[in-house]
Order: sequence, then C-alpha cells, then structure tokens
Amino acid sequence: MEISVVVSTYNNREVLRHTLAHLAAQAFPREQYEVVVADDGSTDGTAEMVRSLVFPVPLRYIARAHTGTSAVRNVGWREARGRIVLFVDSDFWAEPDLLASHHGHYLPGAAGIAVQGRSMIHPDSLTTPFMRVKEISPDLTIRSRHRMSPYHVVARNFSMLRADLEAAGGFDEGFPGYGYEDLDLALRMTARGVVFEYEPEARGFHHHVETLDGVRRKLYEAGLCAVYVWRKHGRTPRLGLFLEIQPWMLPFKWLVFRTPLVMPLLHRLVPIGERRGWLLILNECYKNLLQEAYYAGVFAARRVPEPEARATAAARPAHGGADDGLS
Repeated sequence: MEISVVVSTYNNREVLRHTLAHLAAQAFPREQYEVVVADDGSTDGTAEMVRSLVFPVPLRYIARAHTGTSAVRNVGWREARGRIVLFVDSDFWAEPDLLASHHGHYLPGAAGIAVQGRSMIHPDSLTTPFMRVKEISPDLTIRSRHRMSPYHVVARNFSMLRADLEAAGGFDEGFPGYGYEDLDLALRMTARGVVFEYEPEARGFHHHVETLDGVRRKLYEAGLCAVYVWRKHGRTPRLGLFLEIQPWMLPFKWLVFRTPLVMPLLHRLVPIGERRGWLLILNECYKNLLQEAYYAGVFAARRVPEPEARATAAARPAHGGADDGLS
C-alpha cells in the first residue's frame, strides 16, 4: 500500500459523496492506495452513505464523537496502512492526477519529505456575493517548489511519509478551535528536518459555499488558535509577524477592530453592497469584518494567562473529530 488518503468530515454527506467519487477515479494503480473516511461524529447519514458505496479501492469508515479537526485526523492516519498519508477535506474534489502528482515526490527510500498540493475554488460554489469576491483577490502567495516555507502549509491537500508524521506525533489536539493546527505540525516537522515541496499539479477544487457569519465564527476561533500556537512556539518574532499578533502591532489592531471607530460603518455597508452588487467595496468590507472576528479571538485568548491556557488545553479530550465542511 503506497498511499492512504485520509478524508476528514463532519455533516457534509452529499459533498463528501462527490469527494469520494473523485478519489475513486484517480489515475493511480488501484492496488496501491486506500481511502480512510474519518468522521467527526456526523448526524446527517454520512455513515450509511459511505457504507453503501461500491468502491474500487479499499474504503474504510471511522467515526468518533464530535471533538475537533486535529483529533479526527489523528484517528484517520493512525488507521492508515500506506507508506504515504495524504490529507484532504470532505469538500475537496481531486483532479484525476492528484495521487500520481503527490507520489512522484516520494522515491523509494525517501525520508524527510512532505508535499503541498494546490487547491482552487470550484466555480459552482461562486453563488453569493461573499463567494464571488474571492475571485477579486487572487492568491499572490509565492510558494517555492523546493524547500517551501512551513508557513504556506494547508492540510486540505497535504501529504507526508507516515513515518515522519508518526515521529512528529501527529496533530496537536490541544488547539482551542479552528485554525493553525497544520501550521503547528509543519513547524514541528521542519524542526525534525522535514523538507516541504510544492506541487501545483497535485490539484483539486474546494467546493464549499461559505457565509460571512460562518467564516467569522471560524476566524474568531483562529484568533484563539493564533495565540495558542504563538505561545507554544516560543513567541518568535517571525511567527508573530505571520499571525499579525506581535505585541507592538496590537494597539493599532485594537483601535481599528475593537473600537467603534471604523467597523460599524462597514457592518452597515455590507447589506447595501450585497443588494447593489458592489463587489469591490464588499471585498474590502468582508476582509475587515473577518479581521474583526479574528482579533476578537486574539484579544480573548490574550486575556487568559498562559499557564491557565496550557492547563485548559491539557484537559481537553485526547481524541475527537473534524470540523470539516467548514474548511
């Protein structure tokens, strides 16, 4: 078994059905890969749907009580039998060459390698102003094909050798919500000498119609997690700059996002802009409203003393499930 594809999911049955269909149609030897569905306690009939499928490769379904992304991904990869583990989300529709493109980086005897694939927005999900503005601001991140920065790792389409993942201890299950568990893993793997490579031909589409309110909830949790991962990794300046939570930055962030100086106007502009189709104005409004939610989480986390935050993280359940469908 060369590749185990771990698909984390939560209450996303019909989209997951298409995700699995794309994984079944891979241009890769069928005897060399398997699919493991790791379910974070779905209540929408996901289990029955997965078990009813006639699948061309080994397909296993594992469910846990709803707890969180890190824990259910850990459950998935620990059940995996492949030399390589590829993580995808349940709303990621793989192109036929996805597995082959990842696999090309892992020569026999390879060690200390991980591969980041490419994720694109599925055109069918651009059904609302909030989704359509995503096409206005292109992804300008410069990713090096070889020795890619760990700061550019996203676990939606991310592979590594199972041995390296096991040596790093998997995902940290102490994160207080959505976000940055993949960055944390990437930083720990980098410290162990793992090199990240970017493979733009390992492609797939993210099919998820998100909403402003839903993403604001995620960004609040991401703010909590940003403080958690920054503290965990020694409050390094580079990480603080990447997360935009260095102490010298925060007074300005508070002035903009946590006082009534700017944000009430943007809240009022959004419904007007959505009615009139002002996508350029909405793009700026949405970005700042999401930052408002992020910094609400950041400042909430900073109010909790670090020893207390560590104790809370340590008391969380050791295993759980994914917050997928909200990826």
